[in-house]
Amino acid sequence: MRKERQELKLGKGATIFVKSRLKRLPQEDETWEADFRALPKPMMQAETHYIGMVVAQPHGDYLAELEVKGRPSVNDLAILLAQAMQRPFTEGAHRPRRLYVRGHKQWQELFPHLAKLDIEIAVRPELPKVKEAYEDHLQQTRKAQRAKMPKPTADQASVEATFPAIAKWVRGYGHIEIGDQEGFGFVARALDYGGVVFEDDKSDTLAEALVVLEKGLSDWLKEQGIE
Repeated sequence: MRKERQELKLGKGATIFVKSRLKRLPQEDETWEADFRALPKPMMQAETHYIGMVVAQPHGDYLAELEVKGRPSVNDLAILLAQAMQRPFTEGAHRPRRLYVRGHKQWQELFPHLAKLDIEIAVRPELPKVKEAYEDHLQQTRKAQRAKMPKPTADQASVEATFPAIAKWVRGYGHIEIGDQEGFGFVARALDYGGVVFEDDKSDTLAEALVVLEKGLSDWLKEQGIE
């Protein structure tokens, strides 16, 4: 469902972005980058979640983060920046001298209010420190998730050598599905981001399905000129 555009709400009872309170904070000669980036969406999750980050240049000090469901609004950015100013992760409460953001239209309503805090706003096509922090966040999240995974045995780990075409496919081209098709038989198929690329419904066992998929994907990769 599309998230409706939200009007900016400032002041007590609306968000923690209270200009009179933020104006009293000391101002440091710092440049901050602020942005929201989409988080990987699990297959069963209908709505994309985003993580907002505020990072200081030049050393990449991580000041604040905020996770939201659906497309971030101007109020989400206001909350994120207020957190970075009032309760930063690494330093005492303060305002920056400059703020870099990307050119999303929904942010513009907040710019005059930041100007009243003597914060200079600049739109940048890229935010390198946010990009680094975002990539590090994804790596740490994946590392934490993988720590809970059971480890394959030596025999199980050999599956990629046994089925190299399937291994190549799931690593960079799409995914596979194997199993009962709602009572219509045992189905094995390979899908890319546009739909079904290969399908077979003659297998009766998992081993047969894997062999059929390996042959079908091997042929497809050769047709595409992929070694």
